[in-house]
Amino acid sequence: MFNESNDERKAIAVLSGGPDSVSYAMIWKQRGYTIYPIIFDYGQKGQKEITAAKDLSIKLGFKETVVMPLSFMTELWTGTQLTDKKSEVRGRYEPSVVVPLRNGLFLLLASIYALKVGATIIAYGSHFDDITINKDTREPLYPDCSPAFSMSLEDALNLGHFPIYKKKFEIWSPARELMTKDELLRKGYDLMGDMIFETWSCYKGGNQQCGTCESCLNRRRAFRKVGIKDRTIYRES
Repeated sequence: MFNESNDERKAIAVLSGGPDSVSYAMIWKQRGYTIYPIIFDYGQKGQKEITAAKDLSIKLGFKETVVMPLSFMTELWTGTQLTDKKSEVRGRYEPSVVVPLRNGLFLLLASIYALKVGATIIAYGSHFDDITINKDTREPLYPDCSPAFSMSLEDALNLGHFPIYKKKFEIWSPARELMTKDELLRKGYDLMGDMIFETWSCYKGGNQQCGTCESCLNRRRAFRKVGIKDRTIYRES
């Protein structure tokens, strides 16, 4: 990370409301950064994640929460489980669970916010498990979660604003730090305690997490792996 001259160190945290992004924001808060959350309403079925992200931002002492309305993107993001009402949310990984270049769009907008408030760090919650290689396609499960993608985007975005040869921010993720989902969950629990159960993982709609979609299953698996009793309330156990 480059040297910062500001007295106040600022980080933009892309928050989904899930344990990964919230835990990673808390890690940067522990490192001495003031956290500026940015939350995206992109027409996702799991709208409760937006409420969870906003509520936790207040409880965890983050600053000036911004919610960006992007629901018009559902016209482009068709055929994906998270946004297309015609696509069933399933209990296993399939490429249709990936919203194309979603992180690219989020990081672009987060970088604009970073320039506005003078933040030098943009943090998002993609972890090392997200870039596991698909045995069938030999490609990462979530291509826009890879450090190669975010670091290339970081270089491009830093060149897109004056002065073009001065680095203005860095994009960091747990994956860039080689951190797995369960390692991230453990750190998050250590930093926020039981508030981690207030995070939202479910891809489906409703007021309770389903417990059976791919994201819920990954959440439950991570709690078991680190030996933390999962006190999340699921519709189906």
